[in-house]
Amino acid sequence: MAVNFLKTAKKAAPPMGVKFLLHKHLSGYDPARSISRIHASDLTKEGGICPRYYALHDLTGQKPKDQWLTTSERMTFQIGRDQERNIVLWFAEMGRAVCHWKCTNCGTVHDFTLRPAACKHCGCKWTEPKEVRFESAICGASCGIDMLVKLNQPKLRVTELKTMDKEEFKALKAPLAEHQWRTNLYLRLIAESAHPWSNQVDTEEATILYVSKGGYGCQDAEPEKWGMFEKYSPFKEFAIKRNDALTDGIVNRAKVVTDFRKGLIPSPCGICSNALTKRAMKCPMKKHCFSGEYPAQHEWKDV
Repeated sequence: MAVNFLKTAKKAAPPMGVKFLLHKHLSGYDPARSISRIHASDLTKEGGICPRYYALHDLTGQKPKDQWLTTSERMTFQIGRDQERNIVLWFAEMGRAVCHWKCTNCGTVHDFTLRPAACKHCGCKWTEPKEVRFESAICGASCGIDMLVKLNQPKLRVTELKTMDKEEFKALKAPLAEHQWRTNLYLRLIAESAHPWSNQVDTEEATILYVSKGGYGCQDAEPEKWGMFEKYSPFKEFAIKRNDALTDGIVNRAKVVTDFRKGLIPSPCGICSNALTKRAMKCPMKKHCFSGEYPAQHEWKDV
């Protein structure tokens, strides 16, 4: 009987091809991001953050669950990261990209600078860009900036890089609402940061640069106006003006979490009225939230 089982299993085993190996290697759990830091990207997700969710993680010591990624999802994310990295490196070649630069040989990080010609520690000429992070001294929320560009202006330009499917890119007429909202939040968090670097950054206006995942992008009249004799562009650029009224609500939620962590307020209430709401049903902290073991003692309101 055991012999028959082994024969059946052998027949069912996939062929050892390159496609199989890639699927086996790429699909799997992606380590969850720590919530010890309040990320701007979480604040701007649909529905926003729940301050009680953060408080309960702190009180119970429970870690966020890892997320399963399919091969296709991981491939999509990697393509986007690779394109964004290329954009930063091209601006570095122009002498205009300011970020942190990590030496690929010894690991030395060169903070908040144009790309160094060589590592100050070992002399290696190869460095990799790392995003610059800012944290608000008021609400405690944090943001990582894709790129700071040195233009012909007094201060550095916040530039958010967004990759997009070529068909979606062709139809794009204005920046997506979520991207406008998040970039607005970034400008506010940088302005509220106590870090000296923030003084070198323009916190009133930023750029969102969309990059087509198809090389030609779409027809564009601007390059010809610039005398470049090109009819297509894989880039679309939009300016975003800071408007704090758009981010008051999400900043308020971040401040509730920060005040709890500083011991200024007791355990905050959540955003679900009961355990049967759609969000509560999917929440990994549902059991702790409604068990009565961790009663909510601080009522807060959205602004």
